[in-house]
Amino acid sequence: METQTKPSNEAATDARTKNLTCWRTATSPQCLRVETTNEIHLFPYGYFQHAKFIRQSGKDAVQIQFQDRIVTIKGKGLEPLCDALERLAVERIKVRPEKYEGLGKSEGVIEEIEIKKINERETN
Repeated sequence: METQTKPSNEAATDARTKNLTCWRTATSPQCLRVETTNEIHLFPYGYFQHAKFIRQSGKDAVQIQFQDRIVTIKGKGLEPLCDALERLAVERIKVRPEKYEGLGKSEGVIEEIEIKKINERETN
């Protein structure tokens, strides 16, 4: 007789992993889904212009510039996220919920996401 405990345990592990993961990659996503606390934004990769990785005092930041918006991501261990952006392979990013703080320390953690509209008069 076979038991079904292994598949249900794997499903529970997959669900926990999804909650702990701050970004997800895919083979050829058409857009980047950015989930903030109250909003979901979809940025088509066709409007992707620039990304920059910044490390300061043990904290990481990634700035992603699209046609008229800059998405700033702050956290720890974000260099792999920047590497995935290089391949345009990031499908989704989100802030790690506070209830999972301290878990999964070996992976990158997104602590804050800020989206700003680029002023037409500003030049970078």
